This record gives sequence, C-alpha cells and structure tokens, in this order.
Amino acid sequence: MNSITIKTFSSFIIFLLLQVFIFNQVNLFGYINPMIYVLFLINYRFDRNHTFFLFLGFFIGFFIDLMSQTGGAHTIASLTVSFLRPLLIRNAFGVISELPKSFKNDPRKLNRILFLFLFILTHHLTYFIVIYFSWDAFLLIISGALITSFFSIILVLPISFMSKTSK
Repeated sequence: MNSITIKTFSSFIIFLLLQVFIFNQVNLFGYINPMIYVLFLINYRFDRNHTFFLFLGFFIGFFIDLMSQTGGAHTIASLTVSFLRPLLIRNAFGVISELPKSFKNDPRKLNRILFLFLFILTHHLTYFIVIYFSWDAFLLIISGALITSFFSIILVLPISFMSKTSK
C-alpha cells in the first residue's frame, strides 16, 4: 500500500466515526444534524480514479446508514454527489485546460467556496428528497436542505481552509 491509499483509508475512517459518534448526536433546534462527512468526498483529489471515488462514496454513505439506521438516504445522497462531482467541478472552476489537482490546493478561494456550496447543497437536497419522498413535504425538503446545508457549511468551510496541504 502506498501513502496515498493509507491517507485515504484513514480519513475515510475518521470522517465516518466523527459523523456517526459526534455529529449525528448534535441536534440543533431539535432536528438539524450537520453532515461533516461530505468533507471526505470534497477533499478527494480531482485527478484520482473516478470509479474508485464512486465506490468510496457508496461505502461511506452505506456505513453511515448502517450505523445511523437511516435506510439508505446517506448512501443515495453520497453516491449522487460522487457521480455528479465532475459536473460540479466544471461549474465551480470553469472549463479550462488546467483544473486543480485537489480542492485544498487551489488558490482561487471563491471557486473553492462555490464548489463547496454546490456540493453540499446537492448532497443535502438529495438526502432530504429521499428522506421525505413526497410532494406534500416540498417545503420540508427545501427548508431542511437549506438549513442543514447552512450549518454544514459553517462547520466544513473553516475546516477545509485550515487543512491546506502542500503541493
């Protein structure tokens, strides 16, 4: 195993455990649980194997669902954003010849923030659509996705800018 695989596996385990044992226990205003594990999906390098990333997205969602008893909502949301990630990267960073190699190493802060917003909002919207799965709950889906996205971004944004890696 090389060091990149070990780092990826260890961050997978850390984010999984943080989400299940700490952030799933946080209930802001009685129903808002910030989802910090999306930072694992955001920080995965852009130039790595996309198929392997889809497997990681599936497995992190699956294990969080398994430990949280949420019935597949995290799996579907994680797999959806893992699949849509190239589209989100193109929308946030533009169609240029040189995309950044990773989220952390890109010097363009506004593009990084836009990517973070798009990624988290897409994930949370998918999650709440799967949770409620009814047109009658349209306002619950939108409000839940926006409020939870807001609190997740408040937690993820400082962490993502503090943990900048070397090139």
